[in-house]
Amino acid sequence: MYGKTMQRRHGGIVRRSTATPKVVAALKARFGADQVGEIVPASASEDFSWFARAWDVPSVYWAVGGTDPKLYDRLEREGKVNEIPSNHSPQFAPALTPTVGRGVEAMLAAAGPWLAP
Repeated sequence: MYGKTMQRRHGGIVRRSTATPKVVAALKARFGADQVGEIVPASASEDFSWFARAWDVPSVYWAVGGTDPKLYDRLEREGKVNEIPSNHSPQFAPALTPTVGRGVEAMLAAAGPWLAP
């Protein structure tokens, strides 16, 4: 429809009482409690909840940090953490090592509670 803006409403992420604690425990066991923290609710992926609802399966949304630790520490000291480019920015440039490996480890650790006998 030319000249009109179409908006689609997305459902929110529904917390299931058993999924999140299982994943948090698995991530803490893999990486250590000091490396796992709660992220605040955000509209980071408005379509994420659709997959779990469509298949009626549990889901947990998490984030893996990808900023070079030295850069992050410097920007944190300067009060400029909010200037780090996010994943939708053309300036987004995560440190590939160790980010990709950690992301894979996190995915496998999170899936573990459902795959273990």
